[in-house]
Amino acid sequence: MKVVISGICGKMGRILLSCAKENPNIEVIAGVDKVGSDETSLGIKVFPSFSLYNFIKPDVIIDFSSRGALVDILNFATNNLVPTVLATTGYNSDDLTLIEKASRHIPIFKSGNMSSGVAALINLVKRACSLVGDVSDIEIIETHHNQKTDSPSGTALMIAGAVKSSIPNRFLNVGRDESSGKRDSNEIGMHSIRGGSVVGKHEIMFLMNNEVITIKHEAESKTVFAYGSIKAASFLIGRNPGLYSLLDM
Repeated sequence: MKVVISGICGKMGRILLSCAKENPNIEVIAGVDKVGSDETSLGIKVFPSFSLYNFIKPDVIIDFSSRGALVDILNFATNNLVPTVLATTGYNSDDLTLIEKASRHIPIFKSGNMSSGVAALINLVKRACSLVGDVSDIEIIETHHNQKTDSPSGTALMIAGAVKSSIPNRFLNVGRDESSGKRDSNEIGMHSIRGGSVVGKHEIMFLMNNEVITIKHEAESKTVFAYGSIKAASFLIGRNPGLYSLLDM
């Protein structure tokens, strides 16, 4: 499987490159990153954008860049019919519209988290919602390192989406301050903590009268996201155009 890594000069791009080298079935043929890099530092060609990419056609693109690169990635991917894994977070509504339109022409895997453990977490949350959701106040707390720029995290929003799909009348309330007033019984409280070097921790609390159920997932290394993106890339090969997620694997 020939792979191009978008955002290869960033932390996750470099981790993905290292993990990919361990797999004999994967060949990272090039990278794309706006900061650029010479071939000697990473051992492969790095292009500043997909609009300037003039190398071997990849079997798949894995993106760990930023939402600002989305248009460039999707233009190249749709024009060349390249399946694409979008592992970036922080997309806005316009971005999501572009992704949906592109998925009519190519298979796209988009997830706010690439961990198989998070897939299990979401299934557990759905199960808890079916058992105690109607008698619980539900709160989501996400913690990440102090360099993470988007908030709430993409994973936290995925979890909130799982709650809302199970209990449609719930709505998301991000943050709470002195003006918030009394808690609405239908809200899903969302809280973000940023500090230290925490890779990623997500807690979902089901608070009932006199008892609390907490479901938690904590990533101990960013390699879990790299391995998950490789699994997603393999999953896309041969798929029909469409928008796929972590729960499809």
